[in-house]
Amino acid sequence: MEDSTLKGYLERIAISEGISGDLETLKKLTQAHPKHITFENIDSFTGIVPAIDTADIFQKLVTEKRGGYCYEQNSLFKEVLQTLGFNMKMHLARVLWSSKDGSETARTHMLLTTDIEGKKYLVDVGFGSMTLTAPIVFNSEQETPNGRFRLISLDDNFYRLDVFKNEWLPIYKFTLEEVQVSDVDMANWYVATGPSSMFNKFLMITRVDEHARYALFNKEFNIRDNKGGKESSEITNEKELQSVLINYFKLDLPASILTTTYAKLNEVQSSFQVTQ
Repeated sequence: MEDSTLKGYLERIAISEGISGDLETLKKLTQAHPKHITFENIDSFTGIVPAIDTADIFQKLVTEKRGGYCYEQNSLFKEVLQTLGFNMKMHLARVLWSSKDGSETARTHMLLTTDIEGKKYLVDVGFGSMTLTAPIVFNSEQETPNGRFRLISLDDNFYRLDVFKNEWLPIYKFTLEEVQVSDVDMANWYVATGPSSMFNKFLMITRVDEHARYALFNKEFNIRDNKGGKESSEITNEKELQSVLINYFKLDLPASILTTTYAKLNEVQSSFQVTQ
């Protein structure tokens, strides 16, 4: 990543100084990125396969001030961190979050790991309503700016990320097998187009800051603050959708994309339940 591109990214997440290749920088970026770059699947929801090469991701997430899902978010974050000198690796996880029967899914979620001063960290700025706002040390339980998480080792060479919500709930599990761009390309295509993928059936938009997590699932909008309080409302027209996107998700969509998104929302017949 060129210096001018890195500068553009840092401006996008409102960071102007104190950046280097150390743990404190990683913590700062991991909290700032999901605050300013929203998780959203508008492209796949409206029939577009998101491009995941570096130039296209930068154009969409930084220049156009859009958001994206895990392959876009974590690919961009990986490029930024590698430019700063971090040694980053990509992995694919089996998502367990909101699984009704605890069954395993395909490896469709992309995450990152890195090693700093002898410790291994999970880094993930692209998991929707449970996006991390801090790097997580392997085999540990830790408080983050937005909840308590733990990353534990399982008997089958997998690691599992959990979140505490009155009880420990599993989010996803993964091995340390490093994946390549071609693996991510395949997963991205399936998630965007697969007949059993929720990413082309339901609208999912989330953002997290130091105060709360904001989530729009189809027409249901929720705000859950860091103290556990929750506010819910229903989107009833396109103007309300636009207002919520601008005020809570920092997404000022072109009129054509907004209209297409709302029209698709009106076609959605299936109910969508997700743990929040």
